[in-house]
Amino acid sequence: MNSDANSAALYLHLLFVPLGVAKVNWTRIVIAVIASVWFFPVNCTGTLFAGTVLIAKLDARDVDKGESVHPLFSFVVEPGENGEPFLAVHLSELPNFKGKMASSDATGTNSFLMSRPNGRINSNNSQISYQVIEETPSGQIIEVIETYQDGDNTIWSRYKATQSTITPISSRMFYFGYMFGAFPYAIGFAVFVYGMGRFFKHRNRASEVANGDS
Repeated sequence: MNSDANSAALYLHLLFVPLGVAKVNWTRIVIAVIASVWFFPVNCTGTLFAGTVLIAKLDARDVDKGESVHPLFSFVVEPGENGEPFLAVHLSELPNFKGKMASSDATGTNSFLMSRPNGRINSNNSQISYQVIEETPSGQIIEVIETYQDGDNTIWSRYKATQSTITPISSRMFYFGYMFGAFPYAIGFAVFVYGMGRFFKHRNRASEVANGDS
């Protein structure tokens, strides 16, 4: 029992005491890490994810800046079909949908205004949710999020709604295909970091040899 305790104490002493006596060379540790082969895929993966997020941010659309919203921009309308609380429609279908509303909705029961602050439904290939961001004197500001079940695409659509009109404000999208745009930059950055790590590692080693010879 005492032997095990003494072994543990000796291990802790050897582990922590040198760190307290000798100054840790963090520069050397960082160089050793980025110059290692196992760090290359980690760096590449992290840069690829960061690049994908950056491309998605740069591809955000703002109507006030003269930009067109994404083709998959969607809005919601009440009531829905087949017992659903609301219906999601793509903006490209708005003219046809308005014509359909005019011909089939003589009592005016359909509305682009939402009676509830939020809601969610599932379609054949996606999940659609909405949030009433703001109530305005003339209507509502609504954000719709459509997430496709294959995980390849999520799109955020924000717009102003009145009883019978839709005015797009902005849209943004997270698309799997953005990864292919970021891939060359991720590889290039990972190669650059690895190369710099190898360069400084060899330079430090050469400096140590020179100092040892002197």
